[in-house]
Amino acid sequence: MALATLKLPAALTPVLAAVERAGGRVLLVGGAVRDALSGRLPEDWDVEIYGLSETRLAECLAPFGAHRVGGRLAVFVAAGAELALPQGSGQRVDPHLPWAEAARRRDFTVNAMAWDPRTETLLDVWGGQEDLRAGRLRMVDARSFGDDPLRVLRAARFSGQLGFGIHPLTASRCRHLAPQLGQVAGERVRKEWEAILLRGADLPRSWDALQETGAITLFPELRALQGVPQRPDAHPEGDVWTHTGRVLAAAGRLRRGQRQRDLVLMLAALLHDLGKAVVTRRDAQGRWRAFGHEQSLVPAQAFLARWFPGPALTRQLLPLLRWHGAPHALARDGAGTAAYGRLALRVPDRCLLLDLALADAQGAGAEGMPPALQKAREIWSTLGVLGSLPAPWLRGEDLMALGVPPGPALGQALQLALELQISGAYADRGAVLAVLRQRLAGPSRPDGHAC
Repeated sequence: MALATLKLPAALTPVLAAVERAGGRVLLVGGAVRDALSGRLPEDWDVEIYGLSETRLAECLAPFGAHRVGGRLAVFVAAGAELALPQGSGQRVDPHLPWAEAARRRDFTVNAMAWDPRTETLLDVWGGQEDLRAGRLRMVDARSFGDDPLRVLRAARFSGQLGFGIHPLTASRCRHLAPQLGQVAGERVRKEWEAILLRGADLPRSWDALQETGAITLFPELRALQGVPQRPDAHPEGDVWTHTGRVLAAAGRLRRGQRQRDLVLMLAALLHDLGKAVVTRRDAQGRWRAFGHEQSLVPAQAFLARWFPGPALTRQLLPLLRWHGAPHALARDGAGTAAYGRLALRVPDRCLLLDLALADAQGAGAEGMPPALQKAREIWSTLGVLGSLPAPWLRGEDLMALGVPPGPALGQALQLALELQISGAYADRGAVLAVLRQRLAGPSRPDGHAC
């Protein structure tokens, strides 16, 4: 193993030079060292500064627009890196703490190595290189490991991100700490989930590590998937828990490096079958069925409300969960173009829906692109709605001129107008307007409105 790939970002170099001129000793720590030793390009830059007080460090970093983060610890962010003073017992800052003692308080041995860029020396007092070679995630110190219960979830995250097994004693310690995970701030839990979903290389490993570490106890909606049976002919992979892990892996292969888009896709893969834990029953022939699981969105809503709150994300996700099986159902039923047009209006992103449906199919053993999804893609491309929806031909004033009153009836009429427009059956605005005029002149609906 070598540190040939450990090249500092250009913006960070002058920051560290300023610290050294002030008499500080700079050590690169954590993920950057671990990834460089593994031959990966480092993504996270963490620096520990020795020999300076917090006040002096703040003075050195001020010209670089640094800002302080964290609670009691002296942690600053500058040039895309976190710079911190070492932490001793009782979470006290100690600028003169020996490296070996500072490293004792880190989470896993593979994250407890340091690189001194001035002397080009690797510091490894806790066996990080050995565990890195063995593909093993092992805690540094059993007592200090419990200082932060979030490490239970981090163990599951790093297991999948690095593709490492968890040392038995570390897994046992995690299970002991798991009941305290509920004390961790929701924002920190969310960030770990984002790392699992966006950076995981072996997502089924992270998925199963949630159980191995006991972290799953914090997520009852996910835990409910364990042991939920499925029809062996449709799901030879096993229960819904196993299926979800495979869907996560398939969705991970569809990530594009676009953070917001990938997060929506991965969350949809994570949550798409939560309704099965609610509705799965045996049918008259004794076969396991999950009729209506797409409509059972309460578990997904509960998970999102706690860990990913916010209307924007929810508006994107819930339609994907509700309609993830629709492309297959339309193909099965021989639906016409108009039905595909109506489905296009029900989901904000048709491409994401197809990616989710593809991951779902591959999680059940499908290879390549299922014909049902290819058909949906072709029809939506022909209708011009695969990427974005077209500008509406008709506006509210057009329909009010036909006698549609403002309010819910106008919204329904506008929706119908857009459905007719993208159905492929009408050539232009005038044709759609003529159809609506005819329907408005017909018998009223039970709610008192025509159309």
